[in-house]
Formats: sequence, C-alpha cells, structure tokens
Amino acid sequence: MNKKYQIFVSSTYEDLKEERDLVIKAILEMGHFPVGMEMFSAGDEQQWELIKKQIDDCDYYVVISAFRYGSLDGDVSYTEKEYDYAKSIGVPTLGFVINEGVSWTASKVDKDAQKVEKLRSFKEKIQTKLVSYWNDKNDLYGKVSISLMKQFNTNPRIGWVKSIEYNTPEILNRLVAMEK
Repeated sequence: MNKKYQIFVSSTYEDLKEERDLVIKAILEMGHFPVGMEMFSAGDEQQWELIKKQIDDCDYYVVISAFRYGSLDGDVSYTEKEYDYAKSIGVPTLGFVINEGVSWTASKVDKDAQKVEKLRSFKEKIQTKLVSYWNDKNDLYGKVSISLMKQFNTNPRIGWVKSIEYNTPEILNRLVAMEK
C-alpha cells in the first residue's frame, strides 16, 4: 500500500521563506503533501479556525525556528499556537531549531526584548522533545527529509491511499457479501 502523508509546515514566514520553500520541496520530492500558510486562500473563515482545520487533517507537523518569534495572535505567536495545537490533538511534531552560533542576517532577527524572551521560551518548549539543529537551508532540507522518513517508518499514520488500491476483486466480493 502506497501511503501519502499530509505534513503541516510551521514557521515565521518572511525570514524563513527560502527555508520553507526547500522544506516544501523535500516533502513533495518524497511524494507527500505539504501544507502551510502560503497555500491558504482568502476566505470568510477566521484565520485561526482555518489553520486548525488544516492541522486536524495533517499526519505530521514540522516546526522551524530561527531568530524571530513571529506574528502575534494575542500574546502568543501563530507559530507557537500552531505547535501547541498540534501537540494537543496528538499530531506527531518534529522540531527544527537553528544553531545559536549561526551567522544570520540582522534584519531577520527580533530586536524587541519581549519577543526575544518569548522566542527563547518557545525554543525551550520545542526542545523538550527530540529536536534537530540546523545551520543553513540546505542542512535543514536534509534533516527534515531524514526525520520525516524515520517518522514514516517508526510512527506510521493514517495518511492517504489511492482508492484503487482498495478496489481489488477480493474486497469488492467481501462488500457484496456484506450487503446480502
């Protein structure tokens, strides 16, 4: 049976656009379905309700953290809120935190003391589980690919299966017998 998994990719956006693009590419190259905020279209639904529905439908959740905390929804960033929600509903979460010593563009680093503290706290939360540390977008690409492949083998989820794989004569005969 050839399963396809749906994987939610969460991070701040503007500062990690290239990194997100590579992670999405990795997921597509593995034959799975990436989901992220850049794929949402405008609609009537409240943003948080739409995000929750997308996470509900996902098999795995990937969070990428660098040097920005992100857009706030109240007192918490959307990225942290997404992470908390995925954990609360039992979606396996894979954390990828940038190494602190990495050289990074100053414009992609939070300067606000409150956001810096919130980011530190959020990274600590991510690190309470097994986490991978990355140095650049190519390193992240490889680590996400390897971590997801390991998850698929050690923690398989429902995923998506082409219906034709279940339309075998044996299954169709069993369905006919059940109708009688």
